[in-house]
Amino acid sequence: MRTIVLALAFLLVSQQAVLAQRNIETRLGYSYNDDFQFSDEWQYLSTDIYLYNGNRFTRVLNELEHGARKPKKKYGNVLEYLLITAQLKNMKLFGNDDIVYPLYNFSITQNNRDYKTQVSDHQEVVRIIDKMPLGSGNNSIDAVINAKAITNGESDQVFSMVANQLMNISKLTTPTGAVLSLVGEFGSLLNARASKKEYKFSSTIRLYEGQDFDTRLHSVRIYVFVPSDVKKVDIKTVKLTDYLQKNPNKLDRRQLEEMTGYKDYPFMVVANYKSLYKMDVLTGDEVTLDLIEKRKQKIQAAYEQKMINDETFRQEKLYVEFLRVFADMKQNLNTYRLNYRNNSPEINAKNLFGIVQEYKRLKGTFDAREKEFASNSTYHNIFRAEYAAILSNADLYLEADHNLKNGKLLVNTLRDIESDAKTWKTPEKREDALARLYAVELPKAEYLSASVEGEAIVRLTKKLEEEQYNELFRKEVQELSNTDATDETVGKRNALLDKATSSKCQSCRDKVREAVTDYNKRYDSYKLKQALLKKHELNLAAEATVFKYLKRQLCIDNNLQTVSSTTNQALDQYISRMYEKNSELGKSIKSLDSLNKLEVADEKLLKVQEYNARLQHLIDEVENNFSMLYSLDKNLCNCGDAS
Repeated sequence: MRTIVLALAFLLVSQQAVLAQRNIETRLGYSYNDDFQFSDEWQYLSTDIYLYNGNRFTRVLNELEHGARKPKKKYGNVLEYLLITAQLKNMKLFGNDDIVYPLYNFSITQNNRDYKTQVSDHQEVVRIIDKMPLGSGNNSIDAVINAKAITNGESDQVFSMVANQLMNISKLTTPTGAVLSLVGEFGSLLNARASKKEYKFSSTIRLYEGQDFDTRLHSVRIYVFVPSDVKKVDIKTVKLTDYLQKNPNKLDRRQLEEMTGYKDYPFMVVANYKSLYKMDVLTGDEVTLDLIEKRKQKIQAAYEQKMINDETFRQEKLYVEFLRVFADMKQNLNTYRLNYRNNSPEINAKNLFGIVQEYKRLKGTFDAREKEFASNSTYHNIFRAEYAAILSNADLYLEADHNLKNGKLLVNTLRDIESDAKTWKTPEKREDALARLYAVELPKAEYLSASVEGEAIVRLTKKLEEEQYNELFRKEVQELSNTDATDETVGKRNALLDKATSSKCQSCRDKVREAVTDYNKRYDSYKLKQALLKKHELNLAAEATVFKYLKRQLCIDNNLQTVSSTTNQALDQYISRMYEKNSELGKSIKSLDSLNKLEVADEKLLKVQEYNARLQHLIDEVENNFSMLYSLDKNLCNCGDAS
């Protein structure tokens, strides 16, 4: 392609001859710049051309030839064509070289001494470019309109202009479709000229089809085509300016003409629009790793074709990184949902941590963008809303069940702690934070510490618990360690244990349990001593009880024998039942005596306490058996010391 263009250009340049040309001045009659502040992301230019008073070109040509006030010297050559071009600058697509667009080429006829052009008064609007990328950081738009009355001389300025433009285009290493369409326009111009037909630019250079860009008016220039000796161009500016201010999105050809109110000479309105970069909007459900890769390639291709500026390209690449984090979170979510009921608790904990990890990265990435691009208009006007939309999707995904909700709460708690130290400066706030951190079953600390997010969980949890222990438990733990373990101090132990049990501070509970365990050992020693003293007392009491009631049991037995030898047959059954009760008393005395003589082999608290309880029970049993006999028949129990 480049070789063909070069060959054509040199062929055109070789057609040299002497030029005879009339100069039509293109007078800037009106200039308007919209007050809207266009930031760098308004990076696309669209330009519309409106031609008015086309029938007045006849006047311009005749005044060029004969003079407006007095006849001029007539040239040897006659006028043959009227060529109108636009020279555009800052077109990044063309390497920022100045590009000349052929707009119109009209044939000129001569009747006697007067020239005439066949130009309609109602030329439709011509959009010469549509959403073409501007140079990065370039807010100025220049479109210089030129009109040339060209004679039938041997040299052809059209060929020269076309040749120069083809030379510029040939410098491009990778010509785009937009460039090739302009080459086609040059061909159409030459073809129309050769056949003496009217030419009008028709190949709107358009890079984006069917996309609803935000577009608004940037500037308007009105160029009037006059002979050089016309000194003043009178255009009504007040009405026109008011009209442009009220219609920043779309101009109407008829109203433009009415508001301009100029009828003397032909004029051209050049309306420049700027368009805001429109990124591809995604929903959370659409984001996949495959889609992200395609988006990355598309953006890279657009940048290489100069369709987006440097800042937009940078923002797109950063947004792709953000989408990758979101996609990773979605993959972990899918794994969690599919396998939650079938996996072991350990695997579920790892899956859940993966979700927590990517969600925290997602929010951290957004924080970084907010900080880095706090004053970046491209980020705020285009990309920030899309970041927020993806984050909203992530939040919704984490509302699916209580584990995911707690995972989101955990991340938000970590972020609060990291961003503001005041969030853990009171015991109540620390308890709330720890409750959220422990609401999710996470893998062990060794596993967590292998990642940045997991290490943050371990580190901040440890810090919270150290603060909580030092403020709420350390003093009481030390006091308990230095306190004698007695029945009088056991309440202090119980209160500390209850306090630790109600806390979410796991290390606090562990340390309290250690102190309580140590206290309990001392308390067991104390209770063993008490139990041994009690055992000694019970041994003495048991021995006294055996002697006391053994004597009474024998006395009752003698009394029964005496009564039975003197009673009639009717009392035999009563005496028999009293024998049974007295025998039970004897058995209980014997059991008490046997246990009292038994030594406790293992002097542990529980064993001693059990022995003491049995001994006390037998003492009570002996006394109760005797009391029953006494209540049944006091005379039988009358042994001198019975009461």
